[in-house]
Formats: sequence, C-alpha cells, structure tokens
Amino acid sequence: MKKNHENPRNLWLKIKTVWELTRAEHGLMYGCGVLIGIIIADKTVLFSELALFGFCTAFLLEAGTFALNDYYDLESDIANRRTDRPLVRGELRKEEALLIACVAIAAGLAFAVFLNRICFALAVILAVMGVLYDIKMKEFIAVSNFYIAATMAIPFIFGGLLAYAPERTGMMQPLLILASIAFFAGFGREVMKDMGDVKGDEIRGVKSIARVYGMEKAMHVTIFSYFLAVVLSAVPFFIGNTSYFHNLAYIVPVMAADVLFVHTCLGLKRKRKSFRKRFDSKTVSLDINYSYLRKETLIALGIGLIAFVSGTLV
Repeated sequence: MKKNHENPRNLWLKIKTVWELTRAEHGLMYGCGVLIGIIIADKTVLFSELALFGFCTAFLLEAGTFALNDYYDLESDIANRRTDRPLVRGELRKEEALLIACVAIAAGLAFAVFLNRICFALAVILAVMGVLYDIKMKEFIAVSNFYIAATMAIPFIFGGLLAYAPERTGMMQPLLILASIAFFAGFGREVMKDMGDVKGDEIRGVKSIARVYGMEKAMHVTIFSYFLAVVLSAVPFFIGNTSYFHNLAYIVPVMAADVLFVHTCLGLKRKRKSFRKRFDSKTVSLDINYSYLRKETLIALGIGLIAFVSGTLV
C-alpha cells in the first residue's frame, strides 16, 4: 500500500523536474505570444488547428533549447550555485536532459510542418539558432542577450504571420510595437541575469556585458532597456485605427506592468550605492536578490500580454 501512495508523488516530482529543466513557464508565455499574435491579426483563426500547432511549435522549441542550455551550462551553473537547476541538484542526468532536448525540438519541428511555408522556415531557423546558441554563440559579447530578447519578440510576429490577411495589414503595426516591447524587456532581463552569473560565465568564457564592461554599466543597460519598453507600451494607446486607441482595457493593465518595471529599476538603483565598490569589479556577482527582480519583470510581461489581449477583445 505504501508503494501505491508513493507512485503519484514520484510522478509529480518527475513532472516538476522536467518543468524546471525546460522552464516551461517561459514556453507557455511563448505559446501565448503566438496566440496573441493570431488574435491581433485575425481573431477567427484562434480556435483552429493552425493556432494549436503554432502554440505547440513555440512551446516545444523553447522547452528543447532550454533543456539543451542546461546540458551545456552544467559546470557554470554549479559555479553560480544555481540550485534552481535540476542538473545541479542531481535530479536528472546530463544524458536525460539531452534526450529531452532532442525530443522536444524534433516534436516542435514536427508541428511546424503543418504551418505555412514562412512559419515553417522561421521555426527551422529558430531551432538551428537555438542549438548554436547553446553550444557556442553565447560566448560572444552580448549575443546571448540579443538572441534571448529576439526569441521573446518573435512569437508575436510568428502568430501574426500564421493569421496574416492582406486586408488586415493595419494590425501589423501593433504587433511590431508589441514585439519591440518584448525585445527590450527581454534584453534587460538577460543583462540583469548576467549580473548574477558572472562567476559561472567566467568559467565557460561567456563575454557578457557585465563581464566585459563591468557591473555598473550592465545595470545602466538594464534600466535603459526597461525604460524603452515602458515608453513603447504607451504608443498603441495613441495610434488611431486600431483597437488600442484610447482603450482603457489596454492602458490600465499596461500601466500596472510599467509600475513593476519601474519598481525593478528603482530596486537596482537603490542597491548601487551600497555595492558601488563591487559594481566596479568585473568578476564579482551582483549580491542582491536579482532572482526576485527577474520574477517581478516576468510578472510584468505577463500583465503586458493580458493588456494586449484585453485591448483587442474589449
């Protein structure tokens, strides 16, 4: 009887471990980004097989590339004491992570076969870029930041291309703005993450902004990126001929998201004075609760997605 009670718990732990390996919450956001792109371009496509296949493509490609990232980053993650990583905790073997990565990427491309040619080609390019990024590209200056930021922006364009219709070309403008907001917010989040991963990045030879130019400059880049995202978030409210024009269902949640981004920036600024000497060093990690700030910006992104959906539907 005891064994029967343990089986569900063991299954749940395995699911939780795989979830953490693949950072599935990001995959859900990427998939939702595709759906939001579809909603903005053509709401009638939302409840079709095309939307389902697009969501699964984004979710699985994200899961595969994140799992592969942990496979290659194990030594640096150990150095950075990333106990949030299943491989660091020893809950998965490297071989298992590699298998999960290969299966997820292959499945994502399999779903992409059912999409139009442009989206299939884009999915293949993103899969190849993801693998190259995990293996080598992240070692070049700021490439890691630009790549991750781009992957956060592309799902919206991807969804828009899935549902694109020539008579609705006006909806591409909000999509491009949304993608730009996601890009700058994603860029800031990645630079901020690198501020806490300096030690591990040094082991692998990753040339992050924090390592090459120092902590304080990395902090300024992070704040400036969030600032651009906040400014751009207000633009759709003033664009005529779109559903966002003077739409309170859009601007109210967007303002809530902006408040969180501003709060993150203030949190970084408050710590600057007390850690100024350490900021001057290029080899010491940012000794603040940056993981909390990252979660805060993730929540802000989620609220921003809600704003774009409500602005389209209401």
